[in-house]
Amino acid sequence: MRYQAHGFIPINFPPARRNMGVAAGITIVKGDVLQDDGSGYATNAATAFAATHFGVAASDRDNSAGAADALDAEYYPFDTKTQYIVPVSTDALITRTAVGTFCNLGNNDDLDIATNPTEGIAFRVDDIDVSAEAIAANTFGYAIGHFVVIGTQA
Repeated sequence: MRYQAHGFIPINFPPARRNMGVAAGITIVKGDVLQDDGSGYATNAATAFAATHFGVAASDRDNSAGAADALDAEYYPFDTKTQYIVPVSTDALITRTAVGTFCNLGNNDDLDIATNPTEGIAFRVDDIDVSAEAIAANTFGYAIGHFVVIGTQA
């Protein structure tokens, strides 16, 4: 298993990549969750899922000095079949009790297992990885799961 410090990394076959122009002054890192900035450009500024979220960055894109749409961001669109492995951001090691729960973002690139969204987009935990290698890479372990839409939003 590959352990990353940040980001949602697909572990099975994600949907075909798409492109979207990057908002001005934004640096996107592979694995960031992306959203529409309200003007039709990709940003990674949010730390909670919303209806404006559309996918996971498939590569890095530095537009920190560019105008909006100067660069395109490649991303995997949200779907309910792709499984991702993602670091846990909370202050406690993830446990088996998290399996089956719905979680929100901790930051734009990790998971807050203490949340329980009831509306919109959420990340459903299917499994966990708290192996010695996983904990060495991220103190709180990793969640393995997929995105879901709950309630009526999104």
